[in-house]
Amino acid sequence: MRVTAYHSTNQSDPDVHHDDRDCPVGKQIPERNRASGTNGWPRCQRCK
Repeated sequence: MRVTAYHSTNQSDPDVHHDDRDCPVGKQIPERNRASGTNGWPRCQRCK
């Protein structure tokens, strides 16, 4: 299921955004490191 796009603010994470609620990569991002939007980055391969 699609959700509002978000990305990680952790510099060691890949420069991608997520928009799938069930994405295993996106689920690993702690809430404190999540920011809304795409930040101009491409969608995560798992979210595609």
